[in-house]
Amino acid sequence: MIKKSRIEIPEVSVLMSCYNASRWLHDAIESVLAQTFENFEFILVDDGSTDVTWNIIQTYNDRDKRIVAISKKNTGLTDSLNVGIAQAKGKWIARLDADDLCESTRLEEQVNFIHNHPEVVLLGSGFVEIDEQGRVIKKHLYPSRHNKLVQHLMHLRRFFPHSSAFFRREIMQDSGCYNSLFRKTQDWDLWFRLAERGKIACLSNCLVRVRKHPEQISSYGMDTSQLAYAAGASVCNLLRIHGYFDPSTTNDEARWLEFLTWIERQIIKEGFLERRKAWADARAVFFAAENRLTGALRFGVRLIKSGHAITLVWEKFFGTNLPQHLAREWMNVSS
Repeated sequence: MIKKSRIEIPEVSVLMSCYNASRWLHDAIESVLAQTFENFEFILVDDGSTDVTWNIIQTYNDRDKRIVAISKKNTGLTDSLNVGIAQAKGKWIARLDADDLCESTRLEEQVNFIHNHPEVVLLGSGFVEIDEQGRVIKKHLYPSRHNKLVQHLMHLRRFFPHSSAFFRREIMQDSGCYNSLFRKTQDWDLWFRLAERGKIACLSNCLVRVRKHPEQISSYGMDTSQLAYAAGASVCNLLRIHGYFDPSTTNDEARWLEFLTWIERQIIKEGFLERRKAWADARAVFFAAENRLTGALRFGVRLIKSGHAITLVWEKFFGTNLPQHLAREWMNVSS
């Protein structure tokens, strides 16, 4: 079911996919409707929820002409985002997850930046990490310029959150939208492809609040599958750069799964997953401590006990060359 917005030509289409999102959905929607920039439509896609998510969306749809409400069967995040994009009228797409929040000036600041930097096709921002109750955990900032951001992607370093992404709709559609082969970290694959079409940038202001909780699809300590998809996106990008066949362009899902399974095995073999888990465990110890000094000491002890302290610190500040290594290996095994 689709109810179209009565906004004729919005400059921005805010896109949110929702699945059993009732717990924080009110707050997420209110944070968008409270924006200081008002020329937007708000596309809410209910991905076959079994709770009251659709009822909440309908309530807001009846109240605000900017909302476009879409109800569909459950097909997952990637397809739901593509369904929303197909209905979008805005020149720009602004993403937000249903458990996250926008600061009130988010759209205004991103629109102003884009107007002054027409070469930019993808813009993110820093974010404030919050817990289930909305309490601040930590602020996260990222490089501002294209080359540095691409390096972060290529070396699997932390990147601005999907919920802060603001990108040009037509170029995104010309690039194929979200790739349905990516069940997770679909944003990383898209960011690589957008970076081929224009510049990417990141604002230093924290314009979104990203909630950390057990039910979320993605977390800062990626699991094996998430790491495989993220590394796979980087490897596919490198294969394209060097003129090799990109497995993510195949129509044969079995062939894609063969590639992804190979990536996952290599991640485990190289110890990358074990190191990521060690870092996540040390980070959890830090934030659980009663004060920062105690937390820092326990963090250091946990890293040393992991046996990966030096490598972890290096990867924290410089990233990993694992995607480059995997790309070379794949070129050999697939030739």
